[in-house]
Amino acid sequence: MNNCPTISLPHGVRDILPEEARKISEVEAKVLPVFESHGFEGIRTPMLEYVDVLSLGMGKGLQDQAIKFIDPSTGRVVAMRPDTTAQIARVVATRMRNYPFPIKLCYNQNVVRYPGSQNSKSREIQQIGAEYFSADTTPEADADMISMAITALKALGLENFKVDIGDVAFLRSILDHLEISEEEQAGIKNAIAIKDSSALSILLDKVSGISDTDRTLLINLTTFYGEGEVLERAAELVKGEPAEAVLENLKRIYSLVCSSGHSENVTIDLGEVRGFDYYTGTIFEGFASGVGSAIFSGGRYDNLLEKYGQSASATGFAFDVENIVAALDRENSGKTDTEL
Repeated sequence: MNNCPTISLPHGVRDILPEEARKISEVEAKVLPVFESHGFEGIRTPMLEYVDVLSLGMGKGLQDQAIKFIDPSTGRVVAMRPDTTAQIARVVATRMRNYPFPIKLCYNQNVVRYPGSQNSKSREIQQIGAEYFSADTTPEADADMISMAITALKALGLENFKVDIGDVAFLRSILDHLEISEEEQAGIKNAIAIKDSSALSILLDKVSGISDTDRTLLINLTTFYGEGEVLERAAELVKGEPAEAVLENLKRIYSLVCSSGHSENVTIDLGEVRGFDYYTGTIFEGFASGVGSAIFSGGRYDNLLEKYGQSASATGFAFDVENIVAALDRENSGKTDTEL
């Protein structure tokens, strides 16, 4: 009787064969020098962390995706890292506490997440990322990070991609002055996130105390997507210092990125609410033609270091290496077909 186990791998992980491994190495070899040329230094963090420490710097979504187990030597709950940013924030706030700002760190390592029954995403994700810590929050820092990400993608030879730039503080400033429940706020955010103006309109009909001006602005958020004129359109509907300040900040970031030679690669999306409860300001996300999910994402998270005992401004992003390889393969395949 043959008692050999079925030869297979756990769901969500896979072997990477030589051809793909070579492509991944090429991505690493071209991206990391771009980061280094902008003054970023490499850092490595452990695969395992105590859950109670790691959770200080993660939103509930990532906490739920963490693969956890009991450390037999201590009895404490340990997790395989589902995210690197929280780990780097811990390092900066503790072991690098006396380093002068700005602190620029980059990494190239895997994270492990439980994908869930409705998500076919790999459990093991290779990320190449960068984190920028400074004493002050400035549009120049956000613009530099976005421009560096675009420069790295161009160094790879990727052509058909766009970076959506938004700011969670814009919608937050609008919702904060409305006297509505958290449940109603969540419904509004969800409708805006999927850009469903009809569903949003029906929802707003059921919410009392919203002025015609606020209603118009909220519904327009489902369509505020495009180039710089989006900011001008939004400014016509906004009254109030917080929201106006957000638009001016975004205008400055957009102008700086465009002046760096990247105008064809950036768009504004004022209706983007990704990471609403995690990010504090500017958010950005890159998409490539033919790839169903983001090739990189990031944003400003100024409150994170405080959770580890230090106050500082911070912004960062991470490339999804597997998605970038897929985008390059698709482009190169299209070029080959054209040439044939």
